Amino acid sequence: GAVSLASTLSVGGAANFASTVTVVGIGTFKDDVSVSGNTNLGGTVTVAGAVSLASTLSVGGAANFASTVTIAGAVSLASTLSVGGAANFASTVTVVGAGTFKSNVTVSGNMDIAGNISVGGTLFAAGGITYDGNVSVSGNLAVGGNTSIGGTLSVTGAVSLASTLSVGGVSNFLSTVTVAGNTRLGAIVTVVGA
Repeated sequence: GAVSLASTLSVGGAANFASTVTVVGIGTFKDDVSVSGNTNLGGTVTVAGAVSLASTLSVGGAANFASTVTIAGAVSLASTLSVGGAANFASTVTVVGAGTFKSNVTVSGNMDIAGNISVGGTLFAAGGITYDGNVSVSGNLAVGGNTSIGGTLSVTGAVSLASTLSVGGVSNFLSTVTVAGNTRLGAIVTVVGA
């Protein structure tokens, strides 16, 4: 029948429980614990050492990790992932839905974005940036180095150039062109209007 222990139970060898084990107070295990079936924990679990999981870990509530978490396989998150410190990814990171970064994001390798990217602050790129699709800039664009454009550049607003503009091919201006300083034209200039 039932067994009630008012004090400590110390087992020097193996202990096999064929049915449910309920611990109302604190349970301390100083060696390995092997559970072949399901384990239901109604309160907090504190693990001072390493934890190895050979199968799935399902957490219905909050999970707080005060130290490093190393995952060798795939991780699927059905809800929000909140990281208060640094997050290092040694391999590919795939985001199917929206990804929101409220602080700095540093990428030392290549970054491939198949959809839209919206940057509310400053975007700084130490290397090259290649765009296969359209690029829309609603604010100011400052370029400290050289800019190479292989296709057509269409500007609907004003353009201010503080230095030299060199054009190797044909330039078409559909509206007014105002030059405040000197202008040097090395080839033919054709004016269609007045």
